[in-house]
Amino acid sequence: MWIEVVLFLLLAVCAVTDGIRKEIPLVLVWIGIVFAVICQIRGGMEEGRWMEIVLSVLPGAAFWGISRISGGKVGYGDGWMLVMIGLFTDFRRCFMILLVGLMLESAMVLILLALRRISTDKEMPFAPFLLLGMGVVVWL
Repeated sequence: MWIEVVLFLLLAVCAVTDGIRKEIPLVLVWIGIVFAVICQIRGGMEEGRWMEIVLSVLPGAAFWGISRISGGKVGYGDGWMLVMIGLFTDFRRCFMILLVGLMLESAMVLILLALRRISTDKEMPFAPFLLLGMGVVVWL
């Protein structure tokens, strides 16, 4: 439970920073990644656990690839945040957090477009939706 609180606090700081300044504090995310790796190692790494950890960083790696292909339209920091989420949780929960975050952001964008509050070229921060996605997944 305390691991989820730590992850939630890290994501909250990232979400606020992303919402205000449109950037993710990568130093904080890297500290979170190092902390998660230390927790994984201290928890005792069984042989099969390594494969699960490699799988858990795949959503973040996919976002890095999408960021590169799209020329930065998808933020590079979002990939780092997903790596951190995957290391704190596991592949299934990381993927669910990503899926819920994407669905919530899509719904918000559709509502704002329908109300003509934003145009189609508007950038939306993703970290707040990852935070909401984590909240939904943890409480379900």
